[in-house]
Amino acid sequence: MPPRKYTDDQLTEAADLREIGLSHAAIACRLDMSVGAVSWHCLRLGADSPNTRGKMPVSRGPMVCTRSGYNVRKFTAAEDATILAMDLAGATTATIARALGRPWNSTRGRQMTLARHAARREEAGDDDA
Repeated sequence: MPPRKYTDDQLTEAADLREIGLSHAAIACRLDMSVGAVSWHCLRLGADSPNTRGKMPVSRGPMVCTRSGYNVRKFTAAEDATILAMDLAGATTATIARALGRPWNSTRGRQMTLARHAARREEAGDDDA
């Protein structure tokens, strides 16, 4: 297994900076990380900007878009329900990804996003969480 690119201290500092409101780009410059790495690790660690805390995102735009020449599909409500049900049943991310026909990293990112949404609903006192 290759060595980790970022130390625990770097990742903790990135999360702390995100929690006080710095952007992913500002954190990346400060810690010599890529913006994508900052975004992924903040998502993984549950670090939100104070500007987004308590707000539920609304999906806008087309269900398929192009990023770097690749077609990217948004997750549907049915796929989200499948992820949540399979998570509760104890399925691995790889098993869920295969069931959805999605890459592992996309599925893992969506699992973390859904967990963050649930945490926001819980903070807001929404009983449907």
